[in-house]
Amino acid sequence: MSDRITRRQWLDRAGGFAAGAGLGALVGPGVRTAAAQGQPKRGGVIRAATVDKPVNMDPGYAQLYSSLQVYQNVYNKMVYVDESGQFVPGLARSWKQESDKTWLFDLVDNAVFHNGEPLTSKDVVFTFTRLLDAKNKLPMRVFFSPLEGVEASGTHQVRFHLSRPFGPLLAVMSSATEIVNENALKEKDPKLFPIGTGPYKFVEWVKDDHITLERWDKYHRAGRPYLDRVIFYAPADDTVRLTGLQTGRFTWIQTVPPQRIPELEKARDIKSSPGRPYFPFFFMLNASKPPLNDKRVRQAIAWALDRTEIVKLVYFGSHVVTAEPTPEPSVWGTGVNAHKSGPDLARAKQLLGEAGVGGGLTLTYLVKSQVPVLVKTGEILREQLKKVGITLEVQPMESGQYFESLVGKKYDVAGAWWSVTVDPDMFYNPLQHSASAWNFTGFKSEEADRRLDAFRYTASPVARKKMYPELVRWFQEEGSLIIFSNEIQRYWTKPNVNGVVPLPSLELRFEDVWIA
Repeated sequence: MSDRITRRQWLDRAGGFAAGAGLGALVGPGVRTAAAQGQPKRGGVIRAATVDKPVNMDPGYAQLYSSLQVYQNVYNKMVYVDESGQFVPGLARSWKQESDKTWLFDLVDNAVFHNGEPLTSKDVVFTFTRLLDAKNKLPMRVFFSPLEGVEASGTHQVRFHLSRPFGPLLAVMSSATEIVNENALKEKDPKLFPIGTGPYKFVEWVKDDHITLERWDKYHRAGRPYLDRVIFYAPADDTVRLTGLQTGRFTWIQTVPPQRIPELEKARDIKSSPGRPYFPFFFMLNASKPPLNDKRVRQAIAWALDRTEIVKLVYFGSHVVTAEPTPEPSVWGTGVNAHKSGPDLARAKQLLGEAGVGGGLTLTYLVKSQVPVLVKTGEILREQLKKVGITLEVQPMESGQYFESLVGKKYDVAGAWWSVTVDPDMFYNPLQHSASAWNFTGFKSEEADRRLDAFRYTASPVARKKMYPELVRWFQEEGSLIIFSNEIQRYWTKPNVNGVVPLPSLELRFEDVWIA
């Protein structure tokens, strides 16, 4: 087996290839930079405005995308994914699958942690031993359930041992589990002071204001990174971010008011990256308690939902309407929608009547106040559900409180997104498996677990591709997760910023970004 497994090869074995257009080069290790005028230059500062505030910097306790956006520039992973879906080297310079249950990875020999310690195989072993130890209760453990252990077979070589074949192994490694250093974790709280081998080292975190990273001069990729510093801010409003970009306070922002996208695409003082639908938006329905523990009530909401109206009124073409987490042009796109003929208000009312709730049902809608489009989404959903006799109370709250409410199942409906969809196993398994710490809906089903396990533990790409559409349909018909759109991920910068293109993993990696 070759050291690199490309998505094209994966699809050739699966029987087809869905070509995508409009992608530039990725921002990430081991690959080419985006096309730009002139040669990359060293120096300068990026002031980046993201959508939400980070909550901690420990990759083992990754909770929110807002945290990953920062610390994925401080740490490195073993494997990365580029814009075409090809798995490329990170801290692993090459790899091969020795058997269905064994993988061998050769590490780079020049990576250095920000505390001065050289990277060796012991760091990889420590990272995964820490992750797999149930006593640590690390949420990221759910992504690696088939992994039995990692052994050092040399100073810069490790062998992964699996309990069974694991279809999405490289996809998971390309999206999760940054390599940490044991001494660094003992010296300082990694939730507050991250220390990795990444292109930038942590400098400061001023709560509710900014996080500053500086170039790591001992980075293992020669000549990278180009920038002197990256400073992350998290203003709560799209308009504030856009105004900051226009006035020069920010040089990179994640989103803009959707209704202004056509105008901004023509602006001379702003540049937008290519865009692709990498980012599913969905509703979580708390299936752990009445009334949403009744499938009929969940299905009533699904039948009352008008996805097209939400995308039109809230997202203004910046999203695609979809009922699945990885729509076309993703290689996993199926086009499956169990509620394609909806909205069907009569059917929704019938289901509510059969469930014995009828009219007068009141539900809460949990949403992060820092994401105004999801607040507005809740307001549109409120009007849609009103037509079938459901009252929806929209409750915006701060990120930390929002997350605590999800974990404690203290909500009815919640607006959310998911940032890990290189392989759909990474969406469905953590969010719907009974054993997952990320199962915020409280949905538990032996049949769901059986289907998820079969998809995860099948090594054959052909078999996985064949079973996936039915998996999508089955979860749509259960209805504890209702996907309504997928954001066309794109970034907005000053015209002199180069090398910025979204990745399927949605990482905001700034090591190949440079300022003209």
